[in-house]
Amino acid sequence: ASPELKRMFRMTADAAKNVQLQLIFNKGRSIFQHQRGLSISDIDILDDHVKSLTSKGIYYTDLTKRTQLLQTSYGGKEYNIKSNIKRLEWTLTKEQKKIGKFLCYKAILDKSNTGLNDDTIAWYAPEIPVSFGPVDYVGNLPGLILELRLPIATYTAGKIELNPKKEVKIDWPQDIQTITAEEYKNLLF
Repeated sequence: ASPELKRMFRMTADAAKNVQLQLIFNKGRSIFQHQRGLSISDIDILDDHVKSLTSKGIYYTDLTKRTQLLQTSYGGKEYNIKSNIKRLEWTLTKEQKKIGKFLCYKAILDKSNTGLNDDTIAWYAPEIPVSFGPVDYVGNLPGLILELRLPIATYTAGKIELNPKKEVKIDWPQDIQTITAEEYKNLLF
């Protein structure tokens, strides 16, 4: 790779360390999104690039209906892409570590299940018995995912707030055209 490209990679990797995302949830629903108004890099194009690597938009999950909406934009237009939560064959292990004050267990998703070039590792906390997690890793583990290691990125919970006094209300977004994942694919190609 050219020195220019190497420098771009390094800047992207450094900027990615500053990415802050938030997962908000109640018993049945969650929202996963970039922390509002937080700039990652002074360079706008890098900022957008890093944000798109770590999250394709805002993810809304409804566990009772086992559906997920990804609010994203393409060609200057915003869409809600609706899909069913996939059943993933995780291997649950006895290996444990603490993240914050929570005891977490390791679960492994074999690369043959994902088509990625490496296994996916999740550390989940059974003490928080909701099966939410970053991006579309939801609905399959018996606890909240506090760390998720993908081949391209690792998501780690920084601050965990449980039982806030006010009830967390999560509304399903209605104001943007909703299409299926299949319809969205057709838009792209």
